[in-house]
Amino acid sequence: MNNFKKIGLTALAGSLAVVSANAVELSVSGKTEVTYVSKKDGAVGNPFGMGNSITFSGSGDVNGMTATYTAAINDSGQANSNTSEVFGSSSLMLDMGDMGTVGFDQGVGEFGVSTIDDKMPYAYEEIWTYVGTSNGLRAAGGTNVLGYKNTVMGYTFSLELDPGHTNNSTSGASGDGGSTGSNNADSGYNFAITGSPYEGFNAGIGYGVEEDPTQAANVGNQPEDDTFSTGFVTYAYGAATVGYQHSFGGGGTVGQTSNEVDIYGVSYSVNENFAVSYNEMTNEYGLSSNTEKTTGLGASYTLGSASLRVLASSGADIGGVTNVKEDHVEISLMLAF
Repeated sequence: MNNFKKIGLTALAGSLAVVSANAVELSVSGKTEVTYVSKKDGAVGNPFGMGNSITFSGSGDVNGMTATYTAAINDSGQANSNTSEVFGSSSLMLDMGDMGTVGFDQGVGEFGVSTIDDKMPYAYEEIWTYVGTSNGLRAAGGTNVLGYKNTVMGYTFSLELDPGHTNNSTSGASGDGGSTGSNNADSGYNFAITGSPYEGFNAGIGYGVEEDPTQAANVGNQPEDDTFSTGFVTYAYGAATVGYQHSFGGGGTVGQTSNEVDIYGVSYSVNENFAVSYNEMTNEYGLSSNTEKTTGLGASYTLGSASLRVLASSGADIGGVTNVKEDHVEISLMLAF
């Protein structure tokens, strides 16, 4: 009996050794960032802020294909307590080689229109990030979505399928064994096609539909799809890059309005460490006589793992409403590891 136990334990130890040898090892990267914010004619309280993020990633072989897992933990700036760390985003991808990649995405933005929502050249952030203006797109936001992407002859096709998310919101993530609930009626799809047709040029187009069967349209009291599309082109010559992007959004859960958005941008790399950019964006609302306007200047200086970035942006007639303005200046010091 004891001999059988020894054989069994020896076999188990051997099998565990094999499992250990083939176990997926996670790599870790991250950042810590300190910011200073100034808003014209606005109260900011203490203008300093801090945010940290740690990203875990690992991959392993699955019958000749490569499975990759990515998860980012954000601390929310310790806004609530020392236990406010949360998984900000995660994804699970399966690379099938020439057949492309399929995956499940919770906020990383791996697929579809969200990969090209604003492709203008920036030295730091998009100019609409902090001033409350909009780039006009109405995608699902990459939360609890399925996706597929593949590159053929230099062009990449990326598809996002949205099984359902919260009405009028891009939220809707759920844990394992859970669901997003009965109020998550919005669902749809979107895709993007990108490539480089000529040397120095990059271009792309995207289109998507989100349907809410509970949303009545303006005519005939019938459900109406929320549609959106975008297209961009950039050209790099030496140290300079220029770009233009046009986007449209209309119908659906946003209600009785539409958006026509144009974004222009230029960036210049002074040297390998220092870059500057200038951008403009206009957003024409279908039911407003006012056009939302956004402008911004950006700069970044990188030395090793440290980056000093500045963004000064301004929004006017935000949401198509007269005299609604926002001016924002941010200085950021980031350390990557």
